[in-house]
Amino acid sequence: MRKYNLSKIMKRAWELVKKAAMTMSAALKKAWREAKEMKENIVETLKANLEAMAYGNCNINLGIDRRVNTKEWEKDGNKRVYLTIACYTANGRYKGSYKCGYVDAVANEYICSRYDDVDAANKEYIGR
Repeated sequence: MRKYNLSKIMKRAWELVKKAAMTMSAALKKAWREAKEMKENIVETLKANLEAMAYGNCNINLGIDRRVNTKEWEKDGNKRVYLTIACYTANGRYKGSYKCGYVDAVANEYICSRYDDVDAANKEYIGR
């Protein structure tokens, strides 16, 4: 069973070569380092990305108070941790939420589908 997505690592390395003008060797080393760091604490990393993005992104504008929530789900041996940004008004009323994908705990991989509003790994708003 593979522990890392080799395709994503190679794509990230080529992105670094093209955009950051790195050598392929240095880009591969950095891509592997990023993949290993992401693997170790993927949920905490994604939560930190979302917390930084909750107030900094102009597209996330529901309510005044924004909180990053996680919800664990398990069925038939599949474990997932869903991420959302919940928005509230100043007096605490629920205003709405933004879906941010989920982490597959078995494969330890972040998945952002086409129905999600925010890509937590890349810190970008996708929209509905």
